[in-house]
This record gives sequence, C-alpha cells and structure tokens, in this order.
Amino acid sequence: MRMQIADDIHLFIGRAYAANSLVLLKGREALMIESMGARADAEELKRTIENDLNAKVKVIVQTHYFADHMAALALFPEAEILAHAGYAETWKSERFRSGEEARHFVEPTMLIHDRLTVRWGKHVLDVFHNPGHTPSTLNVDIPSADLLHVADTVVGNIVYLAYSNPARMAEALERLKSRRRGRILASHGGVVDAMAIEHAAAYLRNIRGAHQLNDFEQIFHQRNLEQLAS
Repeated sequence: MRMQIADDIHLFIGRAYAANSLVLLKGREALMIESMGARADAEELKRTIENDLNAKVKVIVQTHYFADHMAALALFPEAEILAHAGYAETWKSERFRSGEEARHFVEPTMLIHDRLTVRWGKHVLDVFHNPGHTPSTLNVDIPSADLLHVADTVVGNIVYLAYSNPARMAEALERLKSRRRGRILASHGGVVDAMAIEHAAAYLRNIRGAHQLNDFEQIFHQRNLEQLAS
C-alpha cells in the first residue's frame, strides 16, 4: 500500500507485519526510514521508488536493527545506512526471527551515538536516540511535516516490553510527548494521531488491566504479560 503524506513524502506499507517504509524525496534522490519486513515487499518498494517516483535511495535510516524492518537493505547497495552504535547488540538480542529474516542483515555504514540533524530537501530531520523498545532505538522528528517517527516505541496503542522494562519505556514515551507533534508513525501501519502516545502510556501504567485490543496488539500484550510473570 502506498500513501502520500506530503508532496515529497510517501509511505509504503508492506503485506508482511504491515511493516512500513517512509520515503522523503529531494529531486531524484530519496531518503528512506525503515526497510520493510519481507523480500517481496522490499522488491515492490524498490520498483515503485525507481520507476514511479523516478528516484534513487541515497540514505536509509534504520530505527532499530530487528529483521522485520530490514528486508530492503541489500537492495540498495549504494545507499548510506544510518543506525545507532548499539545496533549489533540489538540484532543479537532479537528473539523472533525466521531463517529468511536472518538474511536481511546488512552492516550500517554510519553510526549515531546521540543525535544527528539531516537536511533533506525542504525538511530538517532530527534523528535522536530514544532507548525504549530497544537500547539502540532511534526516532526521527520531522517538524515541517508535523510528523514524529516513533519506531516500535509505540505499537498500535500499547507498548512492547520484551526488550525493555516499564521504567525505560515510560521515559521514552515522555521524550516523544515532549516533541509535541500532531501525528506519529510507528514502524508498523500508517500515520495516526499523536494521542496514541498517551494511550500507550495509559496502557503501560496498567498492563494487567482490562484492555480493548486488536489482533496485532493482542500478540504483544500477551508477550508483555509473560515477561512480567517471568
């Protein structure tokens, strides 16, 4: 699925896990955030960017090094790949990964320790370290689009604690709220109202309570309960 967020920003949502890629254009060059969850989705993404948008991917920002967001990395060998300096530990820690997904791994070419400002066309992106979902998670603030890419810090309207803990996740959510954006984009699905951050914070305060969850959220809620019980 392809959605146009602005005249120079396009969102692609794959069939696998609804993992997405956000593409920002600068003439015939593209900056991409995240890289899809399956090879078929990644190949379709590449064709669309190069044939329909008439652009070449020059920069890829990986918010975290989990395989369900890395399928397209190998398809853009000339692109710079930006990741947090702790990417390798995050990759090694991933618990749920198929054999195909293990082949998505490509080493990053540039490492970020704290934050990086990227000027891309008319946009200025603030790529900042926000340890929450993983210790090495990066988030991306795009003020000119009133859009905050939160990676997997927010999953639907909840949080996922398998690689974190409640205190660290609460701090990560507060850092997101401090950006005061009207819209957010997580690494799965589409752009939603930033109230999802508040919903995730409310869930975190009462994980064992009663919640109305969709099927996708229910998967991660069950894992949260198992982790809290262990």
